[in-house]
Amino acid sequence: MMDDRQAKAERCRSDVAAPDAELLEIAAAVEPRATWRAEFAWLLRHPAVAAARGGSPAPLGLRSLATEYAMRFPAVSGDAAWLAERSVPVLARRLAPLLAHGAEVGIDLSVLERGQRSDAIRREQMRLVAAGLAAHLPAALAPFGVAAHGLVFAVTADHPGLGELLRLRSCTGLGRPRVVLRLPDRLLLALRGADRAETGAWPGDPVRQWQGLTSLAHREPGIHLVLQHTTRPACELAGNERSDAVLPGSLFETRAETAWPTLVLALDQLAATTPATALPELRRLLAAGLRLADNLVDQLDWPSPELAQDALVNRRLAVHLSGIGDVFDRWGLDPATSASAQLAVRWLGIVRRLMLRESNALARERGPFPGLELRDIETTLARSLGNERARRLLRRAGLRHRHLLVLSPWALFPRRAARRPLPAYLHLLPALRWADTIAMCGDGMVRALPVAAYRRLLRMTWAIARNRP
Repeated sequence: MMDDRQAKAERCRSDVAAPDAELLEIAAAVEPRATWRAEFAWLLRHPAVAAARGGSPAPLGLRSLATEYAMRFPAVSGDAAWLAERSVPVLARRLAPLLAHGAEVGIDLSVLERGQRSDAIRREQMRLVAAGLAAHLPAALAPFGVAAHGLVFAVTADHPGLGELLRLRSCTGLGRPRVVLRLPDRLLLALRGADRAETGAWPGDPVRQWQGLTSLAHREPGIHLVLQHTTRPACELAGNERSDAVLPGSLFETRAETAWPTLVLALDQLAATTPATALPELRRLLAAGLRLADNLVDQLDWPSPELAQDALVNRRLAVHLSGIGDVFDRWGLDPATSASAQLAVRWLGIVRRLMLRESNALARERGPFPGLELRDIETTLARSLGNERARRLLRRAGLRHRHLLVLSPWALFPRRAARRPLPAYLHLLPALRWADTIAMCGDGMVRALPVAAYRRLLRMTWAIARNRP
């Protein structure tokens, strides 16, 4: 006869779908207190909780927590034969374990811009790379038992070989890959009329190039625009990292070869009927969600030792908040009013503080993420503050995660039938100021917006990203 603890475990298993039962067992095994098993079971049953897959919510399971990776093209040589053919086996060996996990992989080709090469040379390099990928990559991946699908190619939007890359969109051997264009800050600054000392010499007419790029992304499915330099650490003690690649589903810049477990919280699935009553439910979701994800980071089957090491050292977590526009509609709020905009800013500010509080609580219990190197910081602070004050300060500021809150401007637009004209939801964009990372995922409704409103969305989002507190 089973004891009470075994009976409770069996009830939890029966309440959770089969893929989530494994998740529950692994996450609960780490916890010394049995109460967390019940919290994790509640979390996994909650309709607001999902994984991110292709920029959209997907069922939460052990394999679905980490399904997107970013890398750079291995352009270690400018030799034509290397770019066209010899680099492909190198790339295939790096891609194979990721694709075997069913992941999407973003391959950034901006490395081809290195050096003082002419536009003609850079265009020719891109032509060689694109032709080599189309001709040789499927065959190079075949011995590993994987197909060349789930690939997304990224490049800075001002690359002169952009036209050559876009031809890969029709390549069936590569699964008709998507293309991500990284919009340079210099272009947005030039559009704003900033001093040329700040922008540098922008080649060509910025207005014409801006209109061309935005028209292309507005018109063509599978072509995405991503703003540069919108990823920053959640922990104020951590330094910024150089972003040199793009996560293909979440659509934000990151450092290549980094591990990003993703968790989606769909706010429109909360049971609450007002913003005030939603906070207790959301607080419970965040407490259980961050703890569950932290328990699983070391247990996930990362495709490479480098990714496993990054997960251990930095404990990144991308928590996507979605359904914000839908929940505002459900609450009967007019997005075009200043009161609604202020509520969105205030409410998401509270959500971010809740996340930081939970991450700090985990850091106090288990220690901050190892990459923070608190010992060196404490030594530096102690010289001016003293040992005890330095220790207290770091205890309050330390976090368990390097990254946390991800917001996309598209999360502010309702996915269902909107009560208001879609451009009215642009008034909610100031709430993005609380994001640690501003992503562009969920842009499937881009063509529902007039192109002028789409351009306004991009410019407003860029301005907010540059002026976050």
